[in-house]
Amino acid sequence: MKLTKEQKDELALKLNSPWSCVKLICDGYAITLNVERNKGLSYRVATYVNGTWRGEWFSSEKQFPEQKFLRKAVRALWSPAKRKEAEKMLGKRHVAKDPFWNKTITYFSCDWPSGKAAINHLCKVCESVQIAPESTEDTTELAA
Repeated sequence: MKLTKEQKDELALKLNSPWSCVKLICDGYAITLNVERNKGLSYRVATYVNGTWRGEWFSSEKQFPEQKFLRKAVRALWSPAKRKEAEKMLGKRHVAKDPFWNKTITYFSCDWPSGKAAINHLCKVCESVQIAPESTEDTTELAA
């Protein structure tokens, strides 16, 4: 079961304020989206899978099922300035054909620029996305 447009909008609105949290169940995994401070006064939405995140998930060298919940990023190994420099020295055709100058780095990141981006990604990659039921255990402990 996927989220409706109204549910997506409601969750994205919830993730607009700092330190807010949304809990989802995606393909049997408990996914928590937290709005956390990034640097300065900017905030980003962090993804936690089953309450944690591991450094080994960020590398694309080894595949993990949890990586599908994270943001995939592909970056060029060489900056445009370095590549232009190489084109001047080696020629444009050589640089275009050589795999050394066309290398990219793929990594997975747990942060998102907005809640809407995170929710849309989860709806796209998961078969089932549901809002996690509110646990009554947390509220009874606070009342006591």
